[in-house]
Amino acid sequence: MKKAILITSFAALSFSASAQKLEKPKIDKIKGDTTWSTSEERLYTHIGFGSSDILYQKIEKIAGVYTLVFKIDRNNGTNFYGVRAEDITNIKFSDSSVLNLQPTVSGPSDVNLHSNGHRSIGLVFYALNQEQLVKLSTKAISFIRISSDKGDFDYEIKGKNSELIKNSIELITKK
Repeated sequence: MKKAILITSFAALSFSASAQKLEKPKIDKIKGDTTWSTSEERLYTHIGFGSSDILYQKIEKIAGVYTLVFKIDRNNGTNFYGVRAEDITNIKFSDSSVLNLQPTVSGPSDVNLHSNGHRSIGLVFYALNQEQLVKLSTKAISFIRISSDKGDFDYEIKGKNSELIKNSIELITKK
């Protein structure tokens, strides 16, 4: 049981360890809006005995609006949770300044139950104004706290991962 979870966690890590890139644009068939998106990149990883906690990020640009997307992927952690509009996300930068973001779209986590445990995945979207976009594109991140209806999810961002959101914004603002 625990070996299966460990193997699954390592497989997920090796799959997500790719170079950051701009994805192929998608065009809405009704409105004609073009959606640009960066590849999903892993910001935080914690693998414990029989559990894992991974935070991914990507940036999307839809009809001129930039959106930060966090994907919370947990194995054998808090299973049913929701990040609501009133739940604030705090992003602390290496210079100790803090940016507070309010989710624009989110919802309950999607939980897959297995015989050897459960895996929950939650997506949280933040529409970024110009000030937030500038701050995220010029500073390195050191810590992220995502509040939910089941408490806070804390992620200490280390090393090269502290620049991932900045790099994503740089990629997508060229389009």
